[in-house]
Amino acid sequence: MISPVLMAIAALTVMLWIIWSDSVRSRRPTPILYLVRIILYLLMAAILVVNRYRFPWMFTAGTTVLVALAALVGVAGAAYFARRLVRRA
Repeated sequence: MISPVLMAIAALTVMLWIIWSDSVRSRRPTPILYLVRIILYLLMAAILVVNRYRFPWMFTAGTTVLVALAALVGVAGAAYFARRLVRRA
């Protein structure tokens, strides 16, 4: 089983890398890809928060802060891709 710290770090790494790679790409992906990214970002943020409340004994104060940061990046990333999806249309 993956520890909560590693899950939050992995989520942050992947989410920030996807945002960065989208921002430097000259050709824009299809709208369906933006929709999939929005769903994945919100799903990952929800999984992190649900795990925090279902298994509180596994989370220290530092892990809770890292999970909150990852959840905020997830929501902000979903908003970023939603804005790009709407602007594209």
